[in-house]
Amino acid sequence: MFGQLREAVDDLSVPVDGRALTQLLAVVDRLMAKVASAVGEFDRAGLWEVDGATSMRAWLRDAGMTSADGGRLVSTAQRVNKLPVVAAAWEAGELSGGQVQAIVHNVPERLVNRFAEHQAEIVRTLTELSVQDTGVAMKHWAAHADALEDHAEPPARESAFHLSQTLDGVWVADGTFDPEGGAILTRAVELAQSDDYTVPLAQRRAEALVDVAAFFLDNQSMRVGGRHRPHVNVIVDVDDGWGELVDHQLPLDPTTTERLLCDCVLHRVLVDRKQARGATIVEIAAATRSIPAALWSALVIRDRHCRFPGCDRPPTWCEGHHVQWVSHHGPTRLDNLLLACRRHHRWLHQRHAHDVIAKLDADGTFHVIDQHGRERITHPPPHHTRR
Repeated sequence: MFGQLREAVDDLSVPVDGRALTQLLAVVDRLMAKVASAVGEFDRAGLWEVDGATSMRAWLRDAGMTSADGGRLVSTAQRVNKLPVVAAAWEAGELSGGQVQAIVHNVPERLVNRFAEHQAEIVRTLTELSVQDTGVAMKHWAAHADALEDHAEPPARESAFHLSQTLDGVWVADGTFDPEGGAILTRAVELAQSDDYTVPLAQRRAEALVDVAAFFLDNQSMRVGGRHRPHVNVIVDVDDGWGELVDHQLPLDPTTTERLLCDCVLHRVLVDRKQARGATIVEIAAATRSIPAALWSALVIRDRHCRFPGCDRPPTWCEGHHVQWVSHHGPTRLDNLLLACRRHHRWLHQRHAHDVIAKLDADGTFHVIDQHGRERITHPPPHHTRR
């Protein structure tokens, strides 16, 4: 059977034509319905344990899927496995994969039995709708179904957030949030978002979300050791400046490594890499903070906010930037330090290779000179005192 399928795929020639492509996508959709059905049965029988996997998601990852795609497939398979009419309509091509996702997202576990009672009638209605209209119809169904449930208090919508790493080291996120959680997240991203409209909106939102997470890590009080920057473990090669994220075994370019070294906790570990069987740890020294707490306080008192021209991010959003870089033997002193928000800190390190010059005067005046010779200057904010 699978040999015939492979031969059919090998012999398939798809014309560059919209109708042909639509038909091919419909076939792929029906095939995915078969895959979801098989995954659901395989998972329910626990056969992934036979191969030594820890879960169905892990089994799919070993089979070649990414964590994100495997997680979505398992979630869909588990839900559709309980809704045989939906599964049959999907396999028959009466419902598309997009419509099935609209059903799955709007039928949480607490409503599965209620949906199952009426699924034949509901599916007949949905087959005539588009994916978008199916989503709208399912939202209305879920709202009415929830109202019929015997709740001691208003039901909370299920939230889910998936974050996984791809083979090239990029992180992919996908999530659904209840109305309140989504509103909070939206507001936080809006407040953290840059006003640089030359940057695409999606990129500004992504950077803002990272800033929100970094802000929490810097200011949380649930764990000991506030301002433990930059919240990742990095190995740095002193010969060429390249780094490696220890937890994920991913390389970091020298520019990123330089930025992280500006404000972090340093653990001096001497390693001998000449050994044939790998690196041998020779010496471990006590951890030292690159910018001590007292010096950080002095820096905050002087700068008050990000010192990049036009930026007013407060200290809680900022990092300490060595104007003369650490790798260039820049001293960790107030006359070589600057408050910079994460975005502008990254910019200063990236632009160094493009002949952008940054200078800091003894009185705290900061100069940025671009590759065209244009200079922008900021001064430390004045300190207001009462008389």
